Amino acid sequence: MQTIARFPAPHWQRTRRFLILIGTLFGAAFVIAGLAVVGIAHGLDRDELGQSRFYAQKALDIRAASDRTSTLSYAIWDSAYEHLGSAGVDRDWALEQHNLGDTLFTQEGFEAVFVLNDQGPQYALYKGQPTTGALSTMLDLPLASLLQQARALAARKEAFSHVGLLYGWPALISAAVIQPDGDSAPPASANSAVLVLVDQLTPAKLLQMGLSYKLADLRLEPAGNKAAATPHLTLPGTEFRLAWTAQAPGARLLWIVLPSLLLVAAVLALLLGYCFRFALRASRQIDASFASLRQSTDALEASEERFRAVAEAASDWIWETDARGRITYLSNRFAAVTGFASEAWLGQPIEQLLSCDTTPIGPWLATLPEDPANVSNLRCAYRDQGGQLRYCRVSARPIHQHGGVQGFRGTASDITDEVAAHARIQHLSLHDALTGLPNRNLLARYLEDALAAREDGPALTLLLVDLDHFKPINDSLGHAAGDAVLVEIGQRLKGCTRDLDLVARLGGDEFVAILCGLEQRYEVDRFCQRLLDSLQQPVEHNGHALQVGASIGIAQSRLQGYDGAELIRCADIALYQVKAAGQGGWRYYAEQMSEQIQHRRQLESELRLAVKNQEFVLHYQPRYQIDHLRIVSVEALVRWDHPVDGLIGPDVFIPLAEQTDLIVPLGRWVLREACETARHWPEALLVSVNLSPAQFVRSDVVSDIHDILVETGFPAHRLELEITENMMLGDIDNALGTLQSLKELGVRLNMDDFGTGYSSLGYLRTYPFDSIKIDKRFIAAMDGSAAGGDRAVVQAIINLARAMGLKVTAEGVETEQQLAALTNDQCHEVQGFYLSRPIDKAALSILLAQHEVAAANDTLSGQRKRQPF
Repeated sequence: MQTIARFPAPHWQRTRRFLILIGTLFGAAFVIAGLAVVGIAHGLDRDELGQSRFYAQKALDIRAASDRTSTLSYAIWDSAYEHLGSAGVDRDWALEQHNLGDTLFTQEGFEAVFVLNDQGPQYALYKGQPTTGALSTMLDLPLASLLQQARALAARKEAFSHVGLLYGWPALISAAVIQPDGDSAPPASANSAVLVLVDQLTPAKLLQMGLSYKLADLRLEPAGNKAAATPHLTLPGTEFRLAWTAQAPGARLLWIVLPSLLLVAAVLALLLGYCFRFALRASRQIDASFASLRQSTDALEASEERFRAVAEAASDWIWETDARGRITYLSNRFAAVTGFASEAWLGQPIEQLLSCDTTPIGPWLATLPEDPANVSNLRCAYRDQGGQLRYCRVSARPIHQHGGVQGFRGTASDITDEVAAHARIQHLSLHDALTGLPNRNLLARYLEDALAAREDGPALTLLLVDLDHFKPINDSLGHAAGDAVLVEIGQRLKGCTRDLDLVARLGGDEFVAILCGLEQRYEVDRFCQRLLDSLQQPVEHNGHALQVGASIGIAQSRLQGYDGAELIRCADIALYQVKAAGQGGWRYYAEQMSEQIQHRRQLESELRLAVKNQEFVLHYQPRYQIDHLRIVSVEALVRWDHPVDGLIGPDVFIPLAEQTDLIVPLGRWVLREACETARHWPEALLVSVNLSPAQFVRSDVVSDIHDILVETGFPAHRLELEITENMMLGDIDNALGTLQSLKELGVRLNMDDFGTGYSSLGYLRTYPFDSIKIDKRFIAAMDGSAAGGDRAVVQAIINLARAMGLKVTAEGVETEQQLAALTNDQCHEVQGFYLSRPIDKAALSILLAQHEVAAANDTLSGQRKRQPF
């Protein structure tokens, strides 16, 4: 705020400035009027330009809409779908019968006509005549983009249009998917044919468009033409623009109005000059007194000082005290914040209102005059009228009058929420936001303090708890259900421990329980059993009974040392052993576990590298039709071609791959390699591939198999997938949906290791299997002393499958007696070492060639003959 001058300038000077201002305003008024006229003129021209641009755009849009309508009339047509669809283009129907021929150019004005699919142009006309020119030289629009945008509109039966170039000249390009009439039309596929009509913007067409919309001389010109500032409309994606000649009504207005305006301005200027001279002469006789202004200057400065203090502090309420610290002023905001009436505190010492734990407010105010230039702040507390403790930030400055300190003035800003937020932040930094349990930070502090005493302190037993079967809950019911499970598990952990123990959450589904004073294993075992019994109880959430288990790794300070990080590491290794053994239960850390973990991690690292470098080969074991011992199928079996250890069987690395995410890329590689190899086999021969249950959980098996069949071109009916019952033990509904989707692809489904599960009969009735494979343990037992009972089981399985219309394969046939028994029992197919061991691709090719020769000889001789392998 500026202080008003004590001695203003003489009145006649102010009058002169006022007259100059009046003259300036009159001059400005005429200038503004002139500018307004010019602005109106420019506005008229601009409106005319905008209107002409609107009609130009409208003409172009209507032309494009007409082209799209024409395109749809030819594309959505049963005959067009029949003769131009995915089966190929019937050129006689299109060209010779004039269904899609020269009339599109001569009568409808389309310079180019195309029928496209992903392989390129299947039919092309230019100016009514067939053409074989490359699409890229004719159109500037990429084929993939054109097909994608047209197919995206197929479901709504709409056409796509775009401004492009035909042989370097602007044209309207319209495209639509060729499909039949009616709502029952099949959806557009990735290979749907697309009809493209190209309407080139020739000078004759542009002239006709301009006449329709009163656009004079509508034409095309290069977009970079800066020589002529003509109105234009840019054609996106081309180097051309539409240009025309616009009218200029504003210029005619300027020639009419401006001369009259200048004449009026000259007359008024003469009149104002005379009046200004008279006013200046009269103003010299005026004398004014400003005594009242000088008397109010001191009051204004005091008010300005108070305003400055308020602005600098930006507080909630203002206070003032006298030199002895008694309150003399409280702003109106004080009552709203504290609930007290201001009058109740006037005359009271400020120490009774505000208090500070570190510095009493009285001595603090006494130190302020030592440095009056600075504004000091102090955090204080007080209780409001309701008794609630509140916090405020107090700022204060001394009040100087007559050369001394007459009191203090300051502000108080309420920071109760800020203090609470800071406390909340401190709490969150040490506690888990979801469960409210201590987090890693507080766990580390606790371990550091508890282990600092070492032998003098209590023994600590650290339990690392990891939930089992938690991920399927998150995947199937969402994170809300998973969060509910974690909160409940945290409460159960707290309920199983004592007040002197600690329960913390490390993150994810991992928890830590630290037991103080439990050293004997039987005590820890009893606690772990009680804990597992509690955690295995179902968690109710939105009508679902969610079942989880837990695995526990245990480390003890008396045995593993007094370093917190080391205890957690040892417990983690023990937990890993529990997980590797099949989840559930608990295990104590032992020294040899580190070596096992290191070996397994090395093997996992090598396996990851093997998957990346594709260090795998497939061996193939034939499967024979039992009547003529003819090879009808080949099972693909993966081997790891280790650079050091040589070929490694699947029993070594498949379980490890299933416990990690490696089973997904490995399973895709096996399936792709088997399909690529089987393409070169006889057409009647099937290839059988095993699917791991982990693949169903961690990947979209249906999408993977579909993509591989499309990529390799392998017929789906020659692919058989072997699936164990483990895949169906989890989510039965999802498993059934997945198997039905696989059947819709056309592949065959075989239940592997039949007879080993407790509910195989139910699966046969529910799931869409084509065949079953009897587990080799039943076949091997047929040669034993109790062969009669096992033989009866095998016969029952074969009879059951025949009754349900399923083929039966017996695996593990290793003796002639087993083969004879299965022949008598009318088993469909057999597989085993007696007939052929798994062999590589080259050996299989030789075996198949020998088998074909033997089959040909058997046909000629009419005798049954088996080749020994």
